[in-house]
Amino acid sequence: MLTSLKSILLDECGLTGTLPTQGWCDLKNLKNLRLHGNELSGKLPSCLGNLTSLRFLDISQNQFTGNIASSPLTHLTLLQYLSISNNHFQVPDSFKSFANHSKLKFFWSDFNHLVSEHDLVQTRVSKFQPSVFSLSNCGAEEHLIKPHSFLYYQYDLEFVDLSFNKFGGALPCWLFENNTRLQGFLVKNNSFVGPFHLPSHPSLDVSRIDISNNQIHGQIPSTINLIFPFVEELLLSGNALEGEIPKWLGGMNSLQILDLSNNQFFGSIPNQLTMGDSLYCLKLSNNNLSGKITTTIFNSQSLQYLYLNGNNLKGEISQISSSSFLKVLDISNNHLSGKLPRWIRNLTQLNSLVLSNNSFEGSIPNEFFYNDALQFLNLSKNNLSGSLPSCSNPSYITHLYLSKNRLNGLLTHSFYNISSLVVLDLRENNFIGGIPKWIGNFSKLSILLLKGNHFFGEIPIEVCGIEQLSMIDLSHNQLFGSVPSCLGHLTFTPSTSVSLFSSTYTITLENFYELQIIPFSTTKMETVIKNEGEEVVMSFFRTQFSFVEDELEFTTKRFTYTYGSHILQYMSAIDLSCNKLIGLIPSELGNMSEIQSLNLSHNNLTGPIPSTFSNLKQIESLDLSFNNLNAEIPN
Repeated sequence: MLTSLKSILLDECGLTGTLPTQGWCDLKNLKNLRLHGNELSGKLPSCLGNLTSLRFLDISQNQFTGNIASSPLTHLTLLQYLSISNNHFQVPDSFKSFANHSKLKFFWSDFNHLVSEHDLVQTRVSKFQPSVFSLSNCGAEEHLIKPHSFLYYQYDLEFVDLSFNKFGGALPCWLFENNTRLQGFLVKNNSFVGPFHLPSHPSLDVSRIDISNNQIHGQIPSTINLIFPFVEELLLSGNALEGEIPKWLGGMNSLQILDLSNNQFFGSIPNQLTMGDSLYCLKLSNNNLSGKITTTIFNSQSLQYLYLNGNNLKGEISQISSSSFLKVLDISNNHLSGKLPRWIRNLTQLNSLVLSNNSFEGSIPNEFFYNDALQFLNLSKNNLSGSLPSCSNPSYITHLYLSKNRLNGLLTHSFYNISSLVVLDLRENNFIGGIPKWIGNFSKLSILLLKGNHFFGEIPIEVCGIEQLSMIDLSHNQLFGSVPSCLGHLTFTPSTSVSLFSSTYTITLENFYELQIIPFSTTKMETVIKNEGEEVVMSFFRTQFSFVEDELEFTTKRFTYTYGSHILQYMSAIDLSCNKLIGLIPSELGNMSEIQSLNLSHNNLTGPIPSTFSNLKQIESLDLSFNNLNAEIPN
């Protein structure tokens, strides 16, 4: 036996089955065991408890089962790092069986099953005092109304994550009182109720607070800037908070991300909110905010991500300074008016611009297609008119939404040079003429929506050459001729998703044995575990926002649904309904084995339903109605 062996690293090796019960459990000097990301299953063998020198154990992302209270983990009292996340373990809420794990400072047990230990009363302070305690997505039993008393006796926590459980009752703000070095407090997506009570004394180390998607009501506490003076991320979305947004939030000099979206705030947006030099993400979406958007908000020297969508804002857009660092601007679903600004070209870092569902009018300026950074542009549901600008200069736009306006004219060479397009949505306008053959140049195009215009002529066969197409809607036009048989060669590749902006913190693990723990930095939120050589960076926690969401309407099963980006990437559909197509339905369409929705209704198609349609294994909606078909439905 390799009696001197200290480290076994078998992460993501495709291992299956159960762990052996003999041999490896005799490695008395083993200090580091990593089996992360395999397909191992069953209960942990009892002999694992013989590895009493273990300091670092990662068995996350497997299929292990059993109650950890009766597992060999309880015998490994020298453990300093333990990750059992993403398994099928039962995790008792009292953690009484780990009471003697005084050295265990990092405990990760996300995505398991939290169970209650009945009739157990915490009578003394446990020796188990972790710095990092993560217990998210554990599907707490219905009767686990609030976090167990185990947490009442914790005093060394620096990061706690109880998100996505079914905890209720008052927000456990006593964790701030008891743990004076707490930096990360994550309890999102629970059922906590009541006001946001603050601790009685300042918590100088707190860097991140996330209480999103609970039932917290009332106003933002007026002393939050004094109690959490160095907070960097304050995430309060999806509650029932109300009142005006406090001006003094702009004076929190360390604040980088402020998310107040999906609450009940009203009044105007305070100018002071973006006057600091640290705030780079501001989300005020889906509140009842009113008034105009002032120049001060737009021209912050630090702000990069601004979401004001879903409010009652009105007026014209103030000019944004060319020195702005804005990367994402979403002011959709408001009452904004006037003409689209030409100075948009000067925002050299703007990646995503969403102005949909407002009252903008006039033509689309050429300048919108001369911004090299712009990739996502949504101008849908406005009163825009005129023809499309001719893009003689290559543009890098990937997602273009212009639906439900009053745009008109021929497409001609409007988008000829936008070879990067992934989504093109021109639905419900007044475009005329034929669908141009150069549309086949869009090699990356995944979604093509031309519904509800006045296009006429034949469907160009060049459409069939766009290998990544997953959704085509040419319905409600005046197209004639036959259905191109080459459509049957489309493979329906999933749609390219929109990139995510994320703020990521890391834990750097350099030594898996003889661990020297350096506490979290108040600025970097890092924990470093020192070692002689190897350095491994692991994800600690992150704040993720979609840049902007893909959201499209598509008619299937005779109902129009709105699909978000998380659904669109799996959608595959063709809608050629309500045109003047004639001739036989090509048998080649039966080769589209991955298609989910096919609508050829309200045309003048004749002949039999192809027998090859029996190969449409994934089809959920097939509409051939209102044609002149004359044969049996194939089996």
